[in-house]
Amino acid sequence: MFQIFELTQDDPKTLQERTLKLSEEAGELAQAVLSVTKAPGSAYKNHSIEDVREEAVDATIVALSILAQACSSRSEFESELERLMSEKCGKWREKVLEQEASAE
Repeated sequence: MFQIFELTQDDPKTLQERTLKLSEEAGELAQAVLSVTKAPGSAYKNHSIEDVREEAVDATIVALSILAQACSSRSEFESELERLMSEKCGKWREKVLEQEASAE
C-alpha cells in the first residue's frame, strides 16, 4: 500500500523510534486541529484545514510503518491491515449504533 512496506524496510528506524515519531506527528496534528478550531491559545498559529489533512496523513504513514515493521512480508502487512481495519471499524460501527440507540 503506497510503498509503505518497502519504505519501512529501507528505513533503519527501530520500532521504538517509529513510535516516538508517531507521538510527534500526533502532536503536530493536534496543534493543527486546535488552531483550526480556534481553541484558546492556539488560534494564532493560523493553521488551515489543509494543514489538518497533511498532518493526518503524516500520522497515518508513520502508524502504518509501525504495522509494516511488525510484519515479516508485504503480503502479511496487507492482510493484517485489511483484517485489523475491518475488525476495528466493525467495533467502531457497533459503538456508533449503540450510541444512536441510546439517544432514541
